[in-house]
Amino acid sequence: MQRAFAEILFPKKLTPMEAADEHRFLRNPGAYSGPWRDSPVPMQHLVQPTNSLAMTSPYAIVAVMGPSQMGKSEVGNNWQVHSVIYDPADIAFYAPTKELVASYVTTQIDKLLEECPDVYARQLSGIGSDNINIKRFKGCDWHFLHPSGPNFRARPFSRGRMDDLDDFDDDIGDQGDAVSLFGGRTTSFLEYGTKLYVNSSPKKGPKRGIEPLVASGTANRWYVDCQACGDPFEMSWDRLDFVRDGTAMQAGASVEMICPTCGGSHKQTDKPALMATGRWIGKGQRAVPGGREGELEPNTIDSYYWDGTFGLAPWSSMAEKYRLAELRFADHQDEGPLKSHSQTVIGRNYVSRGSGDAPVTVDMLTQRAAASTYVMGVVPDGVVALTATVDLGIDRFSVMIVGHGVGNRAWIIDRYDILTLADGITKLEPFKRPEHWSVLYEKVLSRTYPMQRDPSLRMKILCTGVDTGGTDDATDNAYAWWHDMVTGNRKAKRAALAATVITLLKGGNKPNGRLLPPPTVDAKRQVKGAPECELYVPNVNRMKSIADYRLRRPHAGPAFIDLPSDLPSNRIDELRAEEQAEGLWTKPEGVRNETWDLLVYSLVVMLRLVGLDQNLTRVPQWARPPRAIAPAIVLATDTPATEQPKPAAATTTVQVQRPAAVRPAQPKRRGVRVVRQH
Repeated sequence: MQRAFAEILFPKKLTPMEAADEHRFLRNPGAYSGPWRDSPVPMQHLVQPTNSLAMTSPYAIVAVMGPSQMGKSEVGNNWQVHSVIYDPADIAFYAPTKELVASYVTTQIDKLLEECPDVYARQLSGIGSDNINIKRFKGCDWHFLHPSGPNFRARPFSRGRMDDLDDFDDDIGDQGDAVSLFGGRTTSFLEYGTKLYVNSSPKKGPKRGIEPLVASGTANRWYVDCQACGDPFEMSWDRLDFVRDGTAMQAGASVEMICPTCGGSHKQTDKPALMATGRWIGKGQRAVPGGREGELEPNTIDSYYWDGTFGLAPWSSMAEKYRLAELRFADHQDEGPLKSHSQTVIGRNYVSRGSGDAPVTVDMLTQRAAASTYVMGVVPDGVVALTATVDLGIDRFSVMIVGHGVGNRAWIIDRYDILTLADGITKLEPFKRPEHWSVLYEKVLSRTYPMQRDPSLRMKILCTGVDTGGTDDATDNAYAWWHDMVTGNRKAKRAALAATVITLLKGGNKPNGRLLPPPTVDAKRQVKGAPECELYVPNVNRMKSIADYRLRRPHAGPAFIDLPSDLPSNRIDELRAEEQAEGLWTKPEGVRNETWDLLVYSLVVMLRLVGLDQNLTRVPQWARPPRAIAPAIVLATDTPATEQPKPAAATTTVQVQRPAAVRPAQPKRRGVRVVRQH
């Protein structure tokens, strides 16, 4: 009877944050474990966004943009706990992929149920009530879905949650973005109220994804009061000051937050006191000492900009990571670590270092070539290794040779197209005829280049990178040719080549992926008994940004790319064929870009062989610049004075005159005849 009457009692009127304080317990081995309300970590910034998810609030959407590991998901978890106990209704949870949905359910939701006995007690026990896709409770269900057209079309919900919005496709099932699709499925619930919680680290720039959604809402920012003068200021990355020209450790040790009014500094130990004065300031409001004034502009979207400075990460860690990313960029021109720091540590969309600079133009590169001290086909001083890269065309192989030196220095050595076979008559068809690939051995792999300082010395090519993209036929031909090269050909009297001499490449389509992931192996294209053929799929978008930064270097030195004085103008045009928009490189229609692609792939080949740090000690001796043969030394100890030795035909000789050694007289020996018996 007691249990029965308890079920019909009206629940307490608690906010979602109060429900978390009442019912949530944390279990974090190695960190704080215990009641949510007693957590030592400052969580004042979670209160207002969490409570805006109550059905009594006037907002239909609550949106949060911020860095990783700052509590964005905890806002949604607290809301779901509140919904089960105090305001039951079905909730749809969306994550970018099926795998991420399953991972979140098993690592976070199942853990949440274990930590909240009051929620677990309301879970149903029937068949199909507890799995990866659904958790059923008394009065409501939690559905776990990935964003697809059918999932939005067939399942209307009054409440929804989307984690990591910027990892969702912009157009789902050719029907629109996820937020709009969810809104279209809530029509039958509008009279009773709907609610959608969206969060994400920013990745797509200011015009797509989470940032424009947040900008269109109340756009709340976190303000605190200075501990010295009492004036309010926004707590953000821009207020951190640290040593910016030293080591990462120096940056971390010197970090402090500066008040823009009085210049007062706040150490990490002052953060709890600062957070205790914090409040959200949205559109139409103004921060004043101890509070806010003004009326918040009416809106259906309650949105928040979260900054990593009031999250879990210590300021010292943020400064150290930033300095490391800066040093990485200075050494390798790779913006990846800077971009990651901006998006996942600070919580902002990354603005490229080159976005405010004038791009390097064709005229600038033409002037660089005109001032060059070497011509095509020769190897200038400073080159430590040569790479060749090959791009496929319908009727040609486009080839470029690039020299690489210390400090990521590079020189374009040669650029040519192969249009015919060795007979000079038969036209090439690389996509259709696998036998035509044999021309690459003679005209690329076996090619050597004279040194500028001594044309009698010739340098070999360390590795040849080949783009296998285009069609399946081209990829099949590339694999067959690779196997032919590494197994050798007795009939052609060609020895087997090492597997590292050729690198098969294919451009990756993940702009935010790793610079060079581990190679893939296509089992269907392997040849039994032959070495294993690996395919490298680099992040060409990031590699192109690296190449672009190196082309921007105006003066010879580390990371500078030099051009031969006689590089044809059409090849220079190809170096500037592509454009970067919103962080993505694109090629205008009808423009040739082979030289640009070949340059980028040459950097990928070196990345594979010697790493991003360009450890050139890994370059084998046979691929390094050859050394001149030391002059021969001829001893003329026993030459009579009347005889003059004849000079060698092609070698410089040095004669050293020494007096003949005095030898002791040797006794004469009698000859002995040996007779063998048969």
